Amino acid sequence: MTNKKKPRILIIRCGLLGDTIDSTAVVKPLIDYFGSELEIDWVTKPNLRDLFKYDPRISTLILRFTKLPLLINFGKLKIIFKSYLTPYDAVINLELGSKFRNFARLIKSKIKVGQPYKYIAENRVDEHRVNHQLRILKSYFTEIKTDNCYPYLVGSKINVADEYNLINKYIVICPTNSKFHKKNHRGYRAWPIDNWKELIKKVISNSTLDIVITGGKDEKEFINQINLKDKRIHNLCGDTSLPNLFEVMRNSECVIANDSGSVHVAGVSCKKVISLHGPTPFAQTGPYGNSRNKIIEANLKMNCSPCYNTPRIRTCAENRCMKDLSPDKVVGYILD
Repeated sequence: MTNKKKPRILIIRCGLLGDTIDSTAVVKPLIDYFGSELEIDWVTKPNLRDLFKYDPRISTLILRFTKLPLLINFGKLKIIFKSYLTPYDAVINLELGSKFRNFARLIKSKIKVGQPYKYIAENRVDEHRVNHQLRILKSYFTEIKTDNCYPYLVGSKINVADEYNLINKYIVICPTNSKFHKKNHRGYRAWPIDNWKELIKKVISNSTLDIVITGGKDEKEFINQINLKDKRIHNLCGDTSLPNLFEVMRNSECVIANDSGSVHVAGVSCKKVISLHGPTPFAQTGPYGNSRNKIIEANLKMNCSPCYNTPRIRTCAENRCMKDLSPDKVVGYILD
């Protein structure tokens, strides 16, 4: 009796943290379609190496350089070469840009989904990015079931009290995003640091909740501008892996975050997420949730927003949609 070969697929989604988390919604329908023995190779960036560390179904293929021409991109060539030794049952390109088209074309696979074979545009009004990724999947697998499919992560299962001394009830705040240091319109997604300072004061004064502050190692200088001296404040900036961050958020009362990768980790982990939005379209890029948690959009909904990636944002000198989003309003969501 010969052993039946396990199905193998390659997923190409090599973007930022939030993009990648949203794309995990395709995993459940693929496993339902191919069977529980399905093995998934996922092309991603070095900073997301640990994202699937505790998910035995997924192996990460780290691609350090994505824009190098294919003929000198040894990372891509290595993956292509290995696919000829052990071909895939399917390659699913969830990227829309051009830098993975030839890569996807040269992968040895029975089935090829997405570019360069079929372009699925993001052209539906207020369509969330998750639903767009599922549409790419269904462009080939027309019978695949995508109802009740949500992004997900597998955490590290640590005890946060033992690991980080988080004993009391606490909230998590994430003051940064990928553009927080930009002084021009590129940084307009970020809530001003003075608002974060005021929010912390109000939470300390009006509740018994502890506060956990998270961020990357390269964000410590910025986060240290916030007053962190109160004994109820736990600064974990640079001290949590992605699987550990999942557990910290899962055990929190709520998470407050800018439009960022962190808010998408919160969307798949904790019971309440307060997502601070102004220039970016919440309906398309906000946390998708997991059907069991509460997602709150904190947004002034000004007539001029959303304006991100439009000419209008370049003429905005005040960024009122974020500056005028008051800490009092956010505290109300926390304590509600």
